[in-house]
Amino acid sequence: AVPAFEAGYAALGTHGLSFDLQCAPAQLVEAAKLAARHPDVPLVIDHLGKPRIVLGPDMLEEGEADSEEEKTINPNLTPDAEELEVWRAGMKAMAAVPHVCVKIGMLGYIVPGWVRTPEREAVLRDLVLETVRMFGPGRCMVESNWWASAAASDSDFLSDAAPSAAELIQKLSTWFADFSDEE
Repeated sequence: AVPAFEAGYAALGTHGLSFDLQCAPAQLVEAAKLAARHPDVPLVIDHLGKPRIVLGPDMLEEGEADSEEEKTINPNLTPDAEELEVWRAGMKAMAAVPHVCVKIGMLGYIVPGWVRTPEREAVLRDLVLETVRMFGPGRCMVESNWWASAAASDSDFLSDAAPSAAELIQKLSTWFADFSDEE
């Protein structure tokens, strides 16, 4: 870490403050090392660690699709293995640091248009549950960036499809239903 940044980061702990981290998956391992050096600074990872567009775009443009329709839902259901390998390594490193937790949100950035098909939703659900299992439910929280446009809030403008805030909470409740009350 840059010495001046690390000094400022360390100062957060002396003031009882935490650090909210938004970074690329490739930066998570180094961020875990920084967090481990400063156990008095709680660190919160934003947006599930930001694996990016793991299934590609949600809609294919004319000419990319097999049909004559102007746009069609991207049929790819095979996640980007390289992206997820980097993300998993970083998230495992972060999960090993006990004062690090993770926010679950901006899910449309990970799988744009995840509400369009049950299969796209299942890919995202599995990543969310994998994260909760890595960190444990007590170190996970649901985040919301909701404002006037649910789709923009959920996907950073990568898709025009997203659940409402109420629908998101309902879906997450369903996904988390197998966790015990103690968890």
